[in-house]
Amino acid sequence: MKTRANRSLAAALLVLAVTAALAGGPRLLTPSWEPKAPDYRRHGPAGAMAVIAAFSDFQCPSCAAAAPHLKSIQALYPDKVAVVFKHRAWDFHQHSRQAAIFSECAGKAGKFWEYHDKLFDTQSTWAVLPSSAASLPLLTGYAKELGLDPKAIEACAADPATDALVAADLKEADEKWVNSTPTFLIGGKRFVGTNQLRTTGLNRVEDLLKK
Repeated sequence: MKTRANRSLAAALLVLAVTAALAGGPRLLTPSWEPKAPDYRRHGPAGAMAVIAAFSDFQCPSCAAAAPHLKSIQALYPDKVAVVFKHRAWDFHQHSRQAAIFSECAGKAGKFWEYHDKLFDTQSTWAVLPSSAASLPLLTGYAKELGLDPKAIEACAADPATDALVAADLKEADEKWVNSTPTFLIGGKRFVGTNQLRTTGLNRVEDLLKK
């Protein structure tokens, strides 16, 4: 009886393990999908053979470190690879949400990628300030340096509709189980951090270009 009971228990545990694995599958796998974002957050050809969805946080040091490598991949295949920036502004980074909002405003004014680069290049300056109020003049000043109207940028940043654009990305990041930044989704596969981007991530891009 004990042997039969043990076998029944083992069979039950096996069923539970398989069920759990199947239920957990979607959390680990990233089905191929076309990332949605305003046109100003897409860089590259419309008919790109490989699209990199970059979930990033402007206050994240690892994201700043990965940005040049992302550019390098695009530079290798400028007519075949597109990058779509997706916000993953973490709550524990006190300046991230505000920086994301200002980048949206710069994007609406035609300068998203320039502002994107500016934020990462100056991250060590604004990201260490004690409050979002303290970083506000710098974020406005960066827009002015790019030739944008600071008053218009501030008005845009205060518009709830702008924050809603960031919130939509955060919701999608949760749905895609993006739990670390930077995370890159390329052709249905997930790559986390600079090392994966420049090695297996690049390999994935090149595989897509062969199809």
